[in-house]
Amino acid sequence: MGALLRDGATRHLLLSGGLNVHAPETLWGELDRNRAYLLAKSGATAAAYHLLMELLRTKITIVPVEALRENIGDALARLGPKNSLDAPYLAAAIAIGGTLWSHDKRFSRTAQVPTVRTRDVLAYLGI
Repeated sequence: MGALLRDGATRHLLLSGGLNVHAPETLWGELDRNRAYLLAKSGATAAAYHLLMELLRTKITIVPVEALRENIGDALARLGPKNSLDAPYLAAAIAIGGTLWSHDKRFSRTAQVPTVRTRDVLAYLGI
C-alpha cells in the first residue's frame, strides 16, 4: 500500500529497484477493496492510480495458489487467528523461502521468516 500512497522509496524500489518481488493473489483484492481510501489518502487521480496498479502488476510475481494452500495452515498458526488477513503473505514467503518486506513489527516477532523494512532494502542496495 505504501507504493500507492506516496511517491517515495517503496514505490521507487518496486518500480525500478530491480527487486524480485512476490505476493499472493490476494494482494490485488486487498488493494481493490481499499481503492477509495488509497485514492483519498494519496490525492491521486483515478487514472494515475490505475496506471500505477498496472505498473505494479508487471513488477510483482504472484505466488501460485497451490503453494499458498500448502503453507496457509503454518502461516495461520504462526500469526494467530486475529491476523488471518496477513496469512497469505506469510504463506507466500514460506512457500518461496523468501523474506517479508513489511513495516508491521508483528511479522518480525511471529512470522519466523526473515523480515525487512524499506530502510533495510535501501541499505542492502547501497542507497
